[in-house]
Amino acid sequence: MAQGTSTAGTGEDYRNAELDVERRVDDLLDRMSLAEKAGMLFQTMIVIGSGDLSAPGLAFGVGSAEHMIQTQLLTHFNLVRTAEDAKVLAEWHNRLQKLASETRLGIPITLSTDPRHHFTENTGTAATAGAFSQWPETLGFAAIGSADLVERFADIARREYLAVGLRLALHPQIDLATEPRWSRINGGFGVPTVAKKLRASMWSLRRNSQADACKVLVPDLRTVVIVAEEDRPYSAL
Repeated sequence: MAQGTSTAGTGEDYRNAELDVERRVDDLLDRMSLAEKAGMLFQTMIVIGSGDLSAPGLAFGVGSAEHMIQTQLLTHFNLVRTAEDAKVLAEWHNRLQKLASETRLGIPITLSTDPRHHFTENTGTAATAGAFSQWPETLGFAAIGSADLVERFADIARREYLAVGLRLALHPQIDLATEPRWSRINGGFGVPTVAKKLRASMWSLRRNSQADACKVLVPDLRTVVIVAEEDRPYSAL
């Protein structure tokens, strides 16, 4: 949803946080062009930057943030590479949102992430912890077998993600591995009995909090999606 500030009386219902969500969505959809709607159907990679939003992500074959947001009209991005400095990441995210706010409708972007609280570095599946707290891999949690520890991890990961503007977590992997070449096996809980025991604890990522102003949606057993209720600049704690 676009900027969450109240704009009552301007005629732009989608920007008015005092209205119900359905009304705001309907108003926004009526205003969107076909190209803008198509742009919301894609999620491509974006590389953590430090300031220049016009620089392309050559290592991954993607355009610059400016090009993808202003020209291609994309709004969803998967953040790749390790974040070495949370403050830099939060400030970079704020610049992305400012860039998005300058587009025709000012629709904010959504940043997603593969797991980044563990030890694995494999672009497209996981990033090492870097500035985030570091925990066992998901299979490590399965070996420990503590639901309380998994819930504690999920809550801390949620808070750290929100602090830097990450709103969509592409994990945990609740799928049971059947293909040994699958690069996400270490992102699951292993055998069915353990997965059943621990998966509920991961749903701490869904927890509502007035301080965080967030909700989490769970569209399937594999993906956890974090969605902001309102827009605000982020300052890493």
